[in-house]
Amino acid sequence: MKSRKFFSKLKEESYDVSIFDLMNAKVYLEKDMTYLPQDYKKGYIEDFFTFFPEVLKEIKNKTEEEIEDFEIEDEEINRVDLRLCSMGSKQTGRGSYEKLVKTVINYLIFINERPLHALTTRFPGGKQIIEKNGNYYCPIKNAQSNELSICEFCICKDLNEL
Repeated sequence: MKSRKFFSKLKEESYDVSIFDLMNAKVYLEKDMTYLPQDYKKGYIEDFFTFFPEVLKEIKNKTEEEIEDFEIEDEEINRVDLRLCSMGSKQTGRGSYEKLVKTVINYLIFINERPLHALTTRFPGGKQIIEKNGNYYCPIKNAQSNELSICEFCICKDLNEL
């Protein structure tokens, strides 16, 4: 699929994410993170619900003409979508969470080529993503490389490569 066509699809989807979806997604994520340390959970949720709505707004404000037109493998889009659908628990709010995440993550991976987390996100140990000379380095990139994460699709390199 051409990137502009895919962007147009994502832009349509961005308008389907309502304030109620954002609220339901937040409740879902709070429940899904129940057993994480409170400080980490609080900071992660704050970063998530600052960053993702900002990216939604960015999608809505961009035009197709601003997007470089190149080919994106349908198989790669499907791999990302399947991975996103397999993450997390299947509790109330899951649909709203998936709608938000699929739109934003696909945009960040395939169109905008930015990290999948806000640069302000603090990971365990207090480390953050670092940007240096146009490259991004993540402290958990290699630690989270498994079938349950989306790290393999992220533009970030491992922090140890810095």
